[in-house]
Amino acid sequence: MLIHSNMLDFAHFKKLQQEVLNRHDIKEQAKPAAVVAIILEDETEPLRLIIIERNQYDGHHSGQMAFPGGKMDPTDTDLRETAAREVWEEIGVEIDSASLNYVTEHWINVSNYWITAFSVRINKKLSYDLNKREINRIFEIPVSFFQDPANLLPHEVSYNGQKILSPSFSYEGNLIWGATALIMYQLFHQEDNSK
Repeated sequence: MLIHSNMLDFAHFKKLQQEVLNRHDIKEQAKPAAVVAIILEDETEPLRLIIIERNQYDGHHSGQMAFPGGKMDPTDTDLRETAAREVWEEIGVEIDSASLNYVTEHWINVSNYWITAFSVRINKKLSYDLNKREINRIFEIPVSFFQDPANLLPHEVSYNGQKILSPSFSYEGNLIWGATALIMYQLFHQEDNSK
């Protein structure tokens, strides 16, 4: 049976996510990381979201569609600095860490990263300098694509032996799932995503 996104509210997933966020023992032993949802805004085009496609490698996040970001370095003073540094290193875009707005946090079970997601709006033409060791390509996807409930798809994941449905998107044949899709879901489909 095909399940349409309008029939879903991902209630089981949201409950599980809240339980994980309340587990301080998980957060304390996880590796801190940060990502940035960069929204491009100008008067000549609709709002666009920057998404990267990671290179293929022998690892958990190989080839995935994702937000720019990565793990915290010992020299980073906080996760906002981590986020800004990673954006610069991965796609060559300079962001003032003070301009980053908190969105949400997620624990990535398979790689044990505790990700803090930020967002920022940029109103200027960007010139990218991709780190070819890490990034295969970059997409500027209209925000309206992620806001459209018809593009919100269920994706089955396993957690502690349970099969649950989590949000996902498919853009031009590229599956966007996991933490990236969860962050998009919280940005564009939930009313309360502030902290």
